[in-house]
Amino acid sequence: MSSEDAEASAAVQRQWDVIVIGTGSGGKVAAQEFARRGRSVLAVEAHRFGGECPYVACVPAKSMLAAARVGLSWPDAVRQRDDITDNRDDAVGRKSLDHSGVTTLRGRATLAGPSEVEVADVVHTAPVIVVATGSTPKIPPLPGLDGLDYWTSDVALSVHDQPESLVILGGGAVGCELAQAFALLGTTVHLVEIADHLLPAEASWAGEALAARLREDGIKIYLGQEPVRAGRSDGGCMVELADGTAVRAERVLVAGGREPCLEGLGLDDVTVDARCRVVGPDGTPVGGLYAVGDVTGVSTYTHSANYQAKIAAADASGQGRDANYSAVPRVVYTDPAVFAVGESTADGPHTRTAHIALDDVERALILRHACPPGRNARYKAASS
Repeated sequence: MSSEDAEASAAVQRQWDVIVIGTGSGGKVAAQEFARRGRSVLAVEAHRFGGECPYVACVPAKSMLAAARVGLSWPDAVRQRDDITDNRDDAVGRKSLDHSGVTTLRGRATLAGPSEVEVADVVHTAPVIVVATGSTPKIPPLPGLDGLDYWTSDVALSVHDQPESLVILGGGAVGCELAQAFALLGTTVHLVEIADHLLPAEASWAGEALAARLREDGIKIYLGQEPVRAGRSDGGCMVELADGTAVRAERVLVAGGREPCLEGLGLDDVTVDARCRVVGPDGTPVGGLYAVGDVTGVSTYTHSANYQAKIAAADASGQGRDANYSAVPRVVYTDPAVFAVGESTADGPHTRTAHIALDDVERALILRHACPPGRNARYKAASS
């Protein structure tokens, strides 16, 4: 079914087995999983079908990192980024849903009542509704920040003009990936993290090891420093830290985490149980209402969203099982990559972590002997 036919079908049909609001990682998998089970599914998307990952997040970030590793120029890196993201055109993402038997509808959805979703003044009904509206960048209440034309990650991964210098607020996965990509492509990068080590959700030694590599890439890192004020300075931007240090750059990039996207949905917050059912203040499931992905606040990783989508589909089909996040992987795609599985050290005092040297792992040995001299030789130390 073409996108135009899907729009026409959605305009006529108003009763469905399942309605999915949002088509990012979790929403797309949920819609396809229900369709695979023979349900009639309407997927509503307010922005891009496929969510942010293919267009302004995961995919372009990895593309820019890959370009930087092999020494491409900024213009070539941008061309590669735009080509691999189809210039942020979501036609392919929408077709993949259509071909899965999912009816797609572009528009902003509001929960109008029990089992009711309103889109463009039309009410659609379904006994099962899945909220998968994702998240938005969390903007810190930093005095003076509103007066700057600051970037968020989606802007940083869409621009064509390279900044001469950049100060990044936040040393989590997104901040570290973008810091390395921009630095290796020639931008002077300052990375500010409030915690005492990068990747604060992970074990401290992982953040410390990554910080050592980022410093080798020329990145200036400020740890244990809270920004207290922002403003303009010499035609650019300035961020003042708690110890009085003034960090100046052409641009400011906010990468301090994300928060659930609930705008216009009709929900004040979303809390889910172990089966991804939305629950009320007393912990009782709200009949037929599920939530998956970033909007749940459980995890901001794609693998978690996909896993939750399958948990929700199984429960709504009478095959319920509790989610267990102890084996969900996560990766920071820097060089070297930081990867983990299971709970993080931030999850509680009973978490145990372990690490081994990778010097003699086969992939490290192959890269050590295969990579040519020059920038790619940085892989020789990637196993340390």
